[in-house]
Amino acid sequence: MPELPEVETMRRNIERSLVGERVRDYNLTLPRLLRDSPLPALDPIVGKILLGARRRAKVLMIDFDDDLTLAMHAKLAGQIAIILPGGDDRLVAGHPHPSPTGDFPSKMTHLTINFENGAILYYSDIRQFGWFRLAPTEEISDMVAAMNFGPEGIGENPVGVETLRKGLARRRIPVKSALLDQKLVAGIGNIYVDEALHRAKIHPSTPANQVPEEKLPILLDAVQWALTEGLRQGGAKIIGTKAYPVDNFPEVHGREGEPCPVCGTTIIKVRVGQRGTYLCPYCQPLPEGVPPPPANAKAYDGKD
Repeated sequence: MPELPEVETMRRNIERSLVGERVRDYNLTLPRLLRDSPLPALDPIVGKILLGARRRAKVLMIDFDDDLTLAMHAKLAGQIAIILPGGDDRLVAGHPHPSPTGDFPSKMTHLTINFENGAILYYSDIRQFGWFRLAPTEEISDMVAAMNFGPEGIGENPVGVETLRKGLARRRIPVKSALLDQKLVAGIGNIYVDEALHRAKIHPSTPANQVPEEKLPILLDAVQWALTEGLRQGGAKIIGTKAYPVDNFPEVHGREGEPCPVCGTTIIKVRVGQRGTYLCPYCQPLPEGVPPPPANAKAYDGKD
């Protein structure tokens, strides 16, 4: 988190509120956000007009006039809050900390961009894993292309059953780990993989190349359902690893100890590929011969 639904919500919020607005100034309090940036400072965006925002996988690209683009990846805990002119209305997407209804900037806010019309964009990141890169637009497009993302989970040219079949067939790792590979399905992450596997009734530890052929269309539908539902809500509401479901979504992620909404069995948390993983042991039985994953344990690889 943030994953495709959260980053797409960020993109839509920018498109909705900041297109056509000119940057007045900025304040960057964590310079290492610009690590590996072709342009080492944000000075070039001052005075520029924001033209639009694009997304590829979990990478957000904000385009300015004069052929300039600011790319960003929110990683584990990035959040974008936009305070609209007048200060009464706001649009917030991404991680739930700092509180979307709280004061900005907060102690977690590392970048503030002020616009001439009075709007303000705040980037906050409690874990400080996120990054920004500023460069000419074509350079940013080439940089993102070089990341070799697979087809999107939803949207234009989404992943298809055959691509999914080929991608899983050559992987022996757990199906959850395979689905988290952005070269297979772009944009999907820990929350929505758990939701998709639960809906498809597949145990996350199932070796990717052992997912039954007849399950693949069901799994694809489940991936698209999970991402679409997350996008409808502007992102799943997970605070401190605990889910606060809206319309019973998410169904399993962050709901350890609660009853499965399908069968009533208690949801458990295990570790699959070093990722905290939620599942229903009845709806998602462990395949015969597959060793059970470790029980509830804290694990994070810093890459989501």
